[in-house]
Parts: sequence; C-alpha cells; structure tokens
Amino acid sequence: MRQLSRKASSVAFQVDDAFARPELAVRTSRIADLAEHRRAEERLTEALDFAEGVIAVLPDILFEMDRNGRYLQVWTKHPETLAATEEYLLGRTLDEVLPPEEAAIALQAIREADERGASDGHTIRIVQHNGETRWYEHYIAKSPGSKPSNQTFLALSRDITERKQVERVLDEARTRLLTVLQTIPDMVWLKDVDGVYLLCNHAFERLVGKSEPEIIGKTDFDLFDADRARVLRETDLAAMSASNAFVNEEWVTSGDSGQSILLERRKVPIIDAEGRTTGILGVARDITELNSSREKIYRMAFYDSLTSLPNRALFQERLGQLVAGRSSERQRAGIMMIDLDHFKTINDTMGHPVGDELLCEAARRFQTSVRAGDTVARLSGDEFAILLPDIRQGEELADIARKMLETFDEPFLLNGKEVFVSCSIGVALHPDDSTDADDLLKYADSAMYSAKRLERGSFQFYSKELTASAQERLMLGSELRRAIERGELEVHYQPKVLLANNMMIGSEALLRWHHRQMGMVPPARFIPVAEDIGLIVDLGRWVLREACQTAAELNAEGLPPHKVAINLSPKQFQRLGLVKTIADILEETACRPEWIEVEITESLLLDQEDETLRTLSALRAMGISIAIDDFGTGYSALSYLARFPIDTLKIDRSFINSVDKRSAELVKAILSFARCLGQNVVAEGVETREQAAFLVNNGCEAAQGFRYSKAIPKSEIVKLPQFLGV
Repeated sequence: MRQLSRKASSVAFQVDDAFARPELAVRTSRIADLAEHRRAEERLTEALDFAEGVIAVLPDILFEMDRNGRYLQVWTKHPETLAATEEYLLGRTLDEVLPPEEAAIALQAIREADERGASDGHTIRIVQHNGETRWYEHYIAKSPGSKPSNQTFLALSRDITERKQVERVLDEARTRLLTVLQTIPDMVWLKDVDGVYLLCNHAFERLVGKSEPEIIGKTDFDLFDADRARVLRETDLAAMSASNAFVNEEWVTSGDSGQSILLERRKVPIIDAEGRTTGILGVARDITELNSSREKIYRMAFYDSLTSLPNRALFQERLGQLVAGRSSERQRAGIMMIDLDHFKTINDTMGHPVGDELLCEAARRFQTSVRAGDTVARLSGDEFAILLPDIRQGEELADIARKMLETFDEPFLLNGKEVFVSCSIGVALHPDDSTDADDLLKYADSAMYSAKRLERGSFQFYSKELTASAQERLMLGSELRRAIERGELEVHYQPKVLLANNMMIGSEALLRWHHRQMGMVPPARFIPVAEDIGLIVDLGRWVLREACQTAAELNAEGLPPHKVAINLSPKQFQRLGLVKTIADILEETACRPEWIEVEITESLLLDQEDETLRTLSALRAMGISIAIDDFGTGYSALSYLARFPIDTLKIDRSFINSVDKRSAELVKAILSFARCLGQNVVAEGVETREQAAFLVNNGCEAAQGFRYSKAIPKSEIVKLPQFLGV
C-alpha cells in the first residue's frame, strides 16, 4: 500500500510542473490531461482504499513472492503472527526464513501455481518470532498482470492453529478410544449405512477369524456365508429402522477357536446432528459362562437335585399353563400322584443313602413308563407327580399306570440286596374332574390315598366310573395270567361251508374263556387286555397248538379234508422266530401245513411290510394258506393283495348283515376282484337264507355264520355231519 501511495504522489508532482510551462496551447492541453490524471488518481485511490479495506478485514496474511520464494510484499493486520518482522522478511527467501521441511513445502506450492495458475492448500508449521508455534494453510496463485519473465505470486496464509489443536485433541481421543477398544473383551465394530465395516477391535477380529485389514472396507457378505450375512444385514436394518438399540442372543462359532459360544449382541444406530442415520455401532459380549450360570440357577430353582426331575415349582407352573391353555378345549389331560409304599421303613432300616438310591431308580422307572411329552416330577420325599397332556380317553391313563406298576414287579437292587417295593397311584382328569390346578392335584392326591387304603401297589381314579373300568381291566389281566394253568381256556370252532352244497370244508379256531366265578368272558372283553399286558403271544401259542392238534384229528385217515383257520395277532408277528414256532408245533402235533390257514388283519400288511412279507412268504412256502380277516373294514388296498401271498379274503359280517344297496355293491366288488386275482372268498356272519342266496348268485364260494353253526367245542365239531344243510 505504501508503494502505491508513493506512485500517486509522483503523478501529482508531474501535473503541477506542467502548469508552469509558458506555452499556452500546450498548457491548455496539459490542463486537460491533468484533469484526466486527477480523475484517474481519484479512481486509483478509491481502488486502493477498497483493497486496503479488504485486506484490513481479512484475518489472513497476504504475501507477494517471486519464483524463488523471495518475500516482495507483506500485508497483515497482525504482524505479531509472522515468522519474523516485516522488515526482516522483505528481500529474504523462504529457505532463509523457514525450516527446511516447511520451506520445501512452500516452494513446491509456488511451482504448482506456476504450472497450473494456482496450488492446492498446503499446511506449514511456523515458529513465530515470539517463539510460539502455529499452523498455517497456504494457498498460492499467480499475481494478475505480472509478466512471465518476472512472474510474481500471491500467497494467502490462513491460521489453522485452533483447527489443528481440535484435530489433535480428536486424534488423541480416537487413539485413547481405540486403545480402550483393543483391550476390552467385548467385540466392537462400526459399519456405515451400507454395511461396510469402518472399525473393529481385536476381540472382533478373533471372533471373525480375520485381521483388521481383512475386515475394514468389507461387508458381511464378503466375510460370512450368504445365509449368515443375510441375517446380520436384517438385524442392521431393524436397528436402523427402529432408531434404538437392537438386542438379541445367538449361538455362533468363534473364528479363532472353532468353539460354539453364546453372544449377547447389541446394535445401535449412529445419528448425526440433523437426525440422519449414518451407521451402526455393534457390541457383542460372550455370555457362554453367564448362560451356564443361568442354567444352573434355573435348575436349582426348578429341578430336584437328587433325581434331576422337575420339582414342585416347575410342575405347578406347567400344570397352570396347561389348565390356562385348555380353557376352551375339551381334550383331556391326566394328573397322577404317586407315593412309594413303605418308603419310610426302607429309609430308616437301610439308611438315607439307600433311600436316595431307591428314589433315583424309581424316578427312572417312572420316566420309562410315560410318553415323550409327559412331565415326571418329584414333589417331596417319596412323593412324585406326573402331568400327561393330550389324553384321548381314560383308558390311556390306566394303561400308563398299569405299566408303571409292572415296572415295580422287578426288584430294586439296593446296597447289594434285592428289595421289592410297590407304589400307589392316584389319577385325576382335566377337565372331567376339575379345571382348577389346585383341585386337580388335591383330587389326584385323594385318589392315591384311596389306592393305598384299598390295595397297595394299585391305582385309583378320582372318578368312580373310570376307577371301576380300570380296576376291571387290572383284575382281568391278573386273572387271565392264571387262566391257562387253571384250565379255564378252551378253543371253539365255527364251521366253514361251501355255499353251493353246504358241505363243511373247515372251521375257524376261536378262543373262549370260562371263568369259574364270572362265567363265560366274551373275547371282546379279554383279548384287548391280553394285547395290553403282553399276554397275547403266550395265548396265541397255546391256541396254535390246540388248533393244530384238532386239525390233525379232523383230518385223520378216511375223513374229508378239513382246514382250520387260526388268528394271529400283530404282536406275534413282531416276535422273532414265529415261523420256527409254527413249524415246531406242526411237527409236535403231527399236523400237516395244508390243514392250517392263518388269518391276519389288513393293518398288519401296512406295518413293517418287508418283515411281514418275509414271514408270510415263509409260511406259504411251508404249505400254510393265508387269509385276510374282516376284509373291507381296515386299510383295503388292491396293491398289497397282489404283492402279498394272500389265498383267501374274508368279507366282514358288517357287509353281510347290512341290507342297503351300498353294502351289496361293495360285496360284489370284492367278489369280482378276488376272482381276478385267483383268491378264495369266505363270507362271515351269514345268518339267513336270503344272505346265502345273494352270495351264491354273486359267485361267493364259502361262508360261516349262525345259519350253519355257532362256534362249538372240539368235542362237538368232530361229531358234526359233513353237510350242514338247513
């Protein structure tokens, strides 16, 4: 500015000198020129004043330099911020004023400005003449109007010391934060809104099994499989959309150890000053040990420490949930209360450790007697309870109770000694007896004490009707076990005739039970009990032997052929060695295989098909014929009639006794495809002449029923005539 003022004074002096010359014409012309110069001077002064005003308000420092970095001019309103005094700077170069590194940066900026017209910002550290260090950002451009041969440059130097200090504080804070993050055991990571990792700590590196350089800049789709990455991305989006913390627990496999660990994961959206989500901060903590502790506490609170069974608290909780969830349902549930008989005596005489051993073994036997979804609990001492949801009928509970009692038939091995212990069971039904949990427990407990009073080692229903039914089945099972040795069982035979001429061609062996007090017990009453208690196999073997013996007598020399049909239970097929058992009995009774026909149910063909096929094929190879009993009432399918070695179809009596057209058409259909397959047909339950005529007219070959004879003892069937005409 001072230089510009000196130039203006020189112009004014020259104008005054022009007025002193004598030549008038020249003077007049110069007066005009002088006026023009004065106006130019005024404009220049205004421009200089404006420039000085602009420079005065600028907080920055303005330098003019040549290509060598020599200071030509300095403008600043804060001379104390200069690296040296203005007088010292003018005429000196950057190399003479600044440290070598800083001077090199400034000279490089001048070269960039010389090439491109202006340079980018360059940061330079200046030690001022008062000893204070400050930071400046330099912007350099060519001076307008300067000649290329004598090019000068304007340098704007902006004090950024405060910004640098803030940056240093932030860098220090970031360094401290990263140091803390690297030392904490929790896994920490930061992503942007697109899921790209921006930061992570060492714990996260160990979790992923990759180093930080391998993680930063990548997404979950680069680091994990597609399914895992998709789940992680969904939780990120959920956290961002909810604008608050997203928390979940998940089992994962640690990348460095390969072990399965439980993580508690928290994801928090990063929100900027304008309320926009800019990223996701994630923190995960290994809570495997905490979870183990929680499980231990839970087990201590809800499980019996001795037997590991649910305790009273958990049992009542589950019972309460069951009752509350079934308020609008009619499906039944059972509650059993069980008490070991004479437990106190064993505990007192053999010691508490032996008593504990008995309780543990009893708990195991209870568990083996129930279904997968049932709850066996120890309430206290020798008192147990069982919760049985989804009971279709009371008989299911009776069967389970009976099974439990049977497990106690085996002795307990306690302290090296065999000890026989029984238990008493009380049963209540929901909702039949009550819909209140406390009442159900009370009623089951009452029924249990009733069982103890009546007969230890038994069970009682709270409902009198169900108790009577269950007790009858229990009694029948007990009596049936002794029936063979008492000689109460007998095989009766119902004749089978040819419809064309009523000639007897065989008979069906049917088991009968004549109890000494109850009289004749119907098969429909005791056969299901025999199935339930596992006695049907022994009974079936006994019937088989009796029937083979009878077949041998009915087919003695000189007598017409007579084939005896014997019913086989599915449980007999489930036992190994059935074919050998039959072969041994045939040999023992001198009965030929062609005198025997085994009758099976349709359902057996669908159960363990391959094993059933092998057994039936072996029997058929021996010469025994195979019949399907009660055909049409089960899972009738033409496919198995062709696959299995079936000789005879027995039409169920329900089709014969019905008079409707639909049943008649079904009988015709059975007869039709039996002829196509080359199979014989026997109609059961024929009682009238009309039924027999219908069967004859539609091609049925044989029949059995009251029209010809009821089932009669062996002593009577051997006396029957060959023709049973009516």
